[in-house]
Amino acid sequence: MIPFFQITSLEIGPITLQAWGTMLALAFAVGIYLSSRELKKRGGEPDRIIDVSFWVILFAVIGARFFYVLGNLDLFRENWIGVLKFWEGGAALIGGIAGALVVFLIYIRKKKIPFWELAEPIVFVLPLSIFIGRIGCFLIHDHMGKITNVPWGMEYIDGMVRHETTLYNGLSALLLFCLFLVVKRFNWSQTKGFFTTVFLLWYGVSRFITDFFRADDLPTSDPRWFGFTPTQYVSVVMIGISLYLYKHNKTINLKRNKYEKK
Repeated sequence: MIPFFQITSLEIGPITLQAWGTMLALAFAVGIYLSSRELKKRGGEPDRIIDVSFWVILFAVIGARFFYVLGNLDLFRENWIGVLKFWEGGAALIGGIAGALVVFLIYIRKKKIPFWELAEPIVFVLPLSIFIGRIGCFLIHDHMGKITNVPWGMEYIDGMVRHETTLYNGLSALLLFCLFLVVKRFNWSQTKGFFTTVFLLWYGVSRFITDFFRADDLPTSDPRWFGFTPTQYVSVVMIGISLYLYKHNKTINLKRNKYEKK
């Protein structure tokens, strides 16, 4: 088993940084930098990524924290000020994506920017950002898994061996990013919505599966509605959207090919 370790803060000289908050900030920084470069390669204006980033990050943090608090109300009933201490850990990625998406749609509508022009470069880099953020979750172990006897389980200080679901989710995101780097070289991957469609399908399926390994015997465990976590229900919606986008884009391509043949 993997021996237990936990890193909640990082000491850099006289400065103390929260491990989770630092990794989250790094995830955002890497995402902004690489997505702006990707947009530039596609012939777009990289400054647009920087312009929208402030609002996307703000509402991503708010959405992630809100979704986490909503699912863990018992943790904050006697400490409501703790709701504001997001840098200490405790966020739901699905809520972050939802918050970011809402403000992103408002931004592009106001600026009259085509949806896919900004969405595809951002989603292309998103799996890498998720991986970096999940490292922070893994360091503080804020999402413990079910008790197990698999050799890659984490042996906690109480002697219990549990799945590390944050590690599963992080590695899945890293694998997806590597896949994006490979398929990016092929022309068929440049179809509008390709990376968004694949991300929604991959992440939806991945989270639906890994949430079965999340702890259900702890006070901090995710709530279960009819045997499923709230994130699993959102994952099903993500899968449905991805299948719709696939069918829609495929139909457009077929029509385009017919037109070109004529």
